[in-house]
Amino acid sequence: MRIYLVGMPGSGKSTLAKALSEQLDLPFYDMDDEIVNQEKRSIPEIFEKEGEEYFRKVEQQIVQNFHPENSIIATGGGAPCFFDNMEVLNGLGITVFTDVSAEALTERVWGQHGTRPLLSQSSEEEVFQSINDKRSDRLPYYKKAQIYIEAKDKTPEDLAIEIVNRLKDIK
Repeated sequence: MRIYLVGMPGSGKSTLAKALSEQLDLPFYDMDDEIVNQEKRSIPEIFEKEGEEYFRKVEQQIVQNFHPENSIIATGGGAPCFFDNMEVLNGLGITVFTDVSAEALTERVWGQHGTRPLLSQSSEEEVFQSINDKRSDRLPYYKKAQIYIEAKDKTPEDLAIEIVNRLKDIK
């Protein structure tokens, strides 16, 4: 079994991957970590020096070539939204979209201001607007996931249990 977690930056994919890993006793990987390992530099540095187009091509290579068996993989927020990445992910495993509101995402990422390349605006209102716009653009891709989970006020552990229960319906 291979499970891909998709969703917006700040939606908690990496944290959820850890909780799901414990529930299913499977290793977890973070696609962004794979990019950093391959490129030998941080994602903000890749964006700054090479631009988003270069980053998306590297990301596409990871989507196409990095798919360990029996694992949980947290994708980057934009990974499903470029090229045919979402179709590839759906073909390689089970995709899970954890939906988090624009308001909750803004609250989460505002505390990490300056660490996310596509959210470097100067005010919280600008960050909200950017997240809201990006979320609207990306929802059609995320909604192609095989499992949809609404995060609301659920803990990562609650979400992991919900996903495990939903996986029973797919098997």
